[in-house]
Amino acid sequence: MENCKNCGFTFEGNFCPNCGQKKNSGRIVLKESARDVLENYFDFDAPLLKTIKDLFIQPGELIRNYIRGKRKSYSHPFKYYISIFAVFLIVQQLLDFDPIKAVSDALGAQELPDPNATATKAGDFFRTHINSLLLIFALTLSLFSKLFNRKSGYNITEYLVLSFYVAAQYILLSTFAYLLTPLSPSFFFLNYLFVLVYPIYVLTRFHEGKLLRRIFKGFLVTLLAWLTYAASGFTISFFIVDLLGL
Repeated sequence: MENCKNCGFTFEGNFCPNCGQKKNSGRIVLKESARDVLENYFDFDAPLLKTIKDLFIQPGELIRNYIRGKRKSYSHPFKYYISIFAVFLIVQQLLDFDPIKAVSDALGAQELPDPNATATKAGDFFRTHINSLLLIFALTLSLFSKLFNRKSGYNITEYLVLSFYVAAQYILLSTFAYLLTPLSPSFFFLNYLFVLVYPIYVLTRFHEGKLLRRIFKGFLVTLLAWLTYAASGFTISFFIVDLLGL
């Protein structure tokens, strides 16, 4: 039996049935604190690998199952997004990866036009932080998904679940592209393939109906979502660069 450190209730197990607090040692120790941070803010638990695999193999089924209530079998969409983004940032720092240089190397360009112009600096800022601004894409993808599938029975929040999974998986694919870029700068352009193909693939597998119709709708939704995201991201980048004088 254990006495809850929060409310004093005597219980058996890992969680107090009276207040819900998790059993702890009554001290602040590194191992316990690190585990709490990973559990509360990230999603490095057992379903992570299953979520990664199913988002490649059967994304439509995974997302439908999660929406219908099968939550413990998969990673929480937002926690999954945060976890994958954390991995991406670590890889980016370890490789000291510069997206601007990667594009320049891949195109064989010596210098970007008007490097001191505000618009050029905004473009550089946007490309450098493009994955950091993907929350905007999650919003645009969910909005256009709902707009083009009003009779699907899914609400905007449920489409946001789909969008977080898509954004996270794109970041994961983008991370692989970054890892391959030292072998050849051309591998960086895999990002542009992932940008369009993966969301269409997920939307096609998620919805029901005639295949060509699903693909066409998925293409329109993805294209409009990315264009809106790009316009919004560049505008935000422009104001940041202009106001902060970067």
